[in-house]
Amino acid sequence: MKAIIVIYTNMKLTSSKEIGAMKKYTFNTEADVKEGDMIASPNYSTTMQVVKILDKPYAYYNKVTGDLSDEYTSTNQWKIVTLVVAPKVTDAIYGIVLSQN
Repeated sequence: MKAIIVIYTNMKLTSSKEIGAMKKYTFNTEADVKEGDMIASPNYSTTMQVVKILDKPYAYYNKVTGDLSDEYTSTNQWKIVTLVVAPKVTDAIYGIVLSQN
């Protein structure tokens, strides 16, 4: 598991100045991704571009400072969720278990 930092963009950006001006978002993932990869998700209308890969996952992101942490120390922190990247399969229906017996 590792953390990735992404920007939301429908067009792959290559300029560090353009990327630097964009708001960044963090996800934890086990996916085999590299910087520059574009990821589409049905949860978002805009695709994500991976701009940085960190060597470990984190639990929280501070929306004011941008700091990543494993300890909850501020009400400005948000829980980092896991991004599961699956291969594109056109003849499948995806589902999740809502409750188990």
